[in-house]
Amino acid sequence: MDKASNTQTSAAVPAQRNERIELTNEWHARPNISLPAPFRCTHLVALRNGKSPEQCRQEMADFCSEHGQSQPAAGSRYHLVEVGSCLIKWESHTEATSHTVLVPGNGKPPFSESAIDFLDQEKRQHLIDGMFVGVQVEVLNDTGEEDPQGYKLAQSLLGASAIYGGWMAGRSAAVWSSFRLDARGFVRVVIVDLGINEERLARLLQRLLDMETYRMLAMKALPSARQVMSTLQELEPQLDAVMRSLATHHDEEAQEQALRQMTGIAARVEQLASSHASRFAGARAYASIVERRADEVTEEALANHQRYTSFLLRALQPAMRTCDAAERRTHEVAERVSRAANLLRTMVDMEQTRQSHGILESMAERAKLQLRLQQAVEGFSIFAISYYAVGMIKYMLDAAGVAGLGVSSTLLTGIAAPLVFALVWFSVRAVRRRLVERGE
Repeated sequence: MDKASNTQTSAAVPAQRNERIELTNEWHARPNISLPAPFRCTHLVALRNGKSPEQCRQEMADFCSEHGQSQPAAGSRYHLVEVGSCLIKWESHTEATSHTVLVPGNGKPPFSESAIDFLDQEKRQHLIDGMFVGVQVEVLNDTGEEDPQGYKLAQSLLGASAIYGGWMAGRSAAVWSSFRLDARGFVRVVIVDLGINEERLARLLQRLLDMETYRMLAMKALPSARQVMSTLQELEPQLDAVMRSLATHHDEEAQEQALRQMTGIAARVEQLASSHASRFAGARAYASIVERRADEVTEEALANHQRYTSFLLRALQPAMRTCDAAERRTHEVAERVSRAANLLRTMVDMEQTRQSHGILESMAERAKLQLRLQQAVEGFSIFAISYYAVGMIKYMLDAAGVAGLGVSSTLLTGIAAPLVFALVWFSVRAVRRRLVERGE
């Protein structure tokens, strides 16, 4: 017994140690990639669309193998690799996979070429074809004395008169974007180095990319919310019509029809709730990350320009409120359907109770009639048995008179008749009493 216990304990210790190591490594599992300014960055996010994490990891492993680089470890969610002048970080998210490519220096002019252009044609096309989110970042460190925060340069590079941005990271950097897609489908971001160190710049870049990635993943729930709202607008009038029918018609046929309609409405509402629950829950989680990253960049207003994070959250937060409203309205309609179903069930139960009461009354009436009939039959039986018994006695007395015994059959038959009737009557009552006692 002691040996078995020691064996189990010794087996549990390595498992606990491995779990502790795995959990501790989570704090270091997502490394930041950094380069000194200036540099350019391309960030691409692709939805899995049915691919498993292992398949996505294997695609990255094949790419690394082709370029003679180390492959992602089994079960890993992040991997850093250097291919030529490109520094590439691969990340596996809950429902997407991202690639972040950094290349030192800037093109002339900035955005004339991107970091992804330094990858081979096949890999570049593969990433662009599956792109759900695309971000092009140019990190600049010299915008001239006349434009120290790079606002005018950013306007020119982004090709928009309305751009959004401000100081970030303790005024050590300025960030600008128009949040519009360029010809290749990328959102362009300009980061101006105002004395930020490399490590802090890496964290700022990662937070900006997280905001762009997760805001788009969160916004995926908006079409679902609109679809839910549209479907509920169809179902609610149907539910109201059913309730009006229940209020005005109380016959069994109307209740059966209402039950069929109610069942159909309940099924559609439950299907809505179950099919979109995970998307709405994911949207809340993504939006929470975006809001947290917006706080972490510590943006400050620069002159009269609208802040980067303010513009980003201005569109995200109403979309999330729409999703919350759609989910809440779904639950409210489900509760209404549940209350209506309970009401209908109560009405059906009352109708069934009334019918059962009528059936019981009918059965009681039939039982009374049967008892009366039985009593009548019982009376006739007594008379019939008595008649045949008296007849038998008369036959015997007639035979005795013929034999010369001097018996008056008529007199004795008249005397025996009431005695036989009484005997039969008491016998029948005794038999019926025993049957009743056995029935009890």
